[in-house]
Amino acid sequence: MTLWNGADYPSSLGFLIDCLEQIPPLRDPGSRRLCLELLSDRLGKPLVVEELPTARASLIGIVQACRRRDPRALSAFVDAIEQMEPGSIPVQRARSAVEDMVALDEDRAALDLVTEDDRQELLHLLGENPSGRLAELVRAAAGPAAELTSADHRPADALATLERINAQPDGVPPLLLFVEYLAAAAADDRRAAGLRAWNDRQAARLGMTEQIKAVRLMQATEPAVAEKVVAYLVVRIEPDLLEAGTLVVVHWRHNDPAAWRPLRSEPFSGNLDAVRAHMAELVAEAETGWAKDASAIRIEFLLPYSLLNLPVDQWDLEAGSSLPRPLGLHYQVVVRSLDRARSPRWHREWRRRWDLLKQVPAGLTTPEEHWLWSDGAKWRHLTALDAKLAAQKKVVSLVLRSAPDSADPGEVLVGVRSGVPVMIWHRVESARPAFEAEIKSLRDVLPELVEHLRLLRGRARQAARPDSHVGSRVSLLWDDPARPVEPQDPPAAPIEEVPVR
Repeated sequence: MTLWNGADYPSSLGFLIDCLEQIPPLRDPGSRRLCLELLSDRLGKPLVVEELPTARASLIGIVQACRRRDPRALSAFVDAIEQMEPGSIPVQRARSAVEDMVALDEDRAALDLVTEDDRQELLHLLGENPSGRLAELVRAAAGPAAELTSADHRPADALATLERINAQPDGVPPLLLFVEYLAAAAADDRRAAGLRAWNDRQAARLGMTEQIKAVRLMQATEPAVAEKVVAYLVVRIEPDLLEAGTLVVVHWRHNDPAAWRPLRSEPFSGNLDAVRAHMAELVAEAETGWAKDASAIRIEFLLPYSLLNLPVDQWDLEAGSSLPRPLGLHYQVVVRSLDRARSPRWHREWRRRWDLLKQVPAGLTTPEEHWLWSDGAKWRHLTALDAKLAAQKKVVSLVLRSAPDSADPGEVLVGVRSGVPVMIWHRVESARPAFEAEIKSLRDVLPELVEHLRLLRGRARQAARPDSHVGSRVSLLWDDPARPVEPQDPPAAPIEEVPVR
């Protein structure tokens, strides 16, 4: 299966499925069957696809069946959908995604990167231990999409990984880049010459001789590889549209120091307990696999209004353990707004306020004008809050008077659509004075607020009554518009902006 890096994400299977999920008829099993009937008529032959437990799984099955059946099938599927949803923007986006996928499939089919004889020759040149930094050189060539899963990082693993990864547009295939980097790092001149001769032959066959020469000129020494990387695990959780009590989880992982390139996972579905256990597994995978060399792992939950008050920072790191280890005690844990991510009309002001937050110097007194305290969730409070945020353009952090309500987002809605990137609240009504005292003590550490809240959670675990301490009940929305994972499209189901009352 082809691996995709973050820059290729808009052309990936995951992005296409996201687009299809946003088309209302495709969320209904009966309408999906009708689309398949229309598709079969267009192809002149039946296409039977099993209906799976969730809408997303069924759509993945349909798309994969189309790709296997006929080069025209995906485009014909979008034509069939358009008959049911003429003029739909999500359908137009799905069509663009299909065109990109078809073009990339054709490119991959046309490029058999190396023959088996060439592959065996390269393995012979590599030897048993071509470099103590094999995994780092693989990443330098291919970015974060390259993950060697073998414990001993054998050369055969490196080649298998690199051959599955696409080059950037107009770029050199990662396998050829890797060979160049390895030749530059080789201590043995004979091995270096052999690697370059092999690469020259492949480059000539692929019409990339000039590109390889340019890479070689820049590789007088082996490429610098960043020693420390901050890894991000972004986890989207939302209710399943078809099954009450079921949550759908998708996560993205990022550990590339050069640019924001999150890698998207396949979805996971289950009840809340299953999701909590799944979260513990994701952290374990990060610690033992893709982020084991990171200097830090930061965890962000992308949540809709209805789930914002989940105590995700208190979820157990080790499911089933007799000694709980809260997630937010060991990692910087924040929540982000899924509704804002899917509402481009709110993004300009969001970016502006975030840019202002980044200008706040660390270690100095934070101007009072950057903070605003909400007075409550009643109609008069919300209309006043909306007016204040419209007038006070330097506000970047909002302290909520009450926790978000799943039925009425109230203060959060006002803050989200006004572009406020930081919001903080107490998840329960009790101990309000203690909460306010703690937050006031943190006003001058706004740039480091995420870490200071982690430390506050640590103090909570040392208290006489940990579960009732403020640190165990505080949520932080820390929403960075520079780290998107959601396509900026309408959501899978319409979001009703609850009127302030």
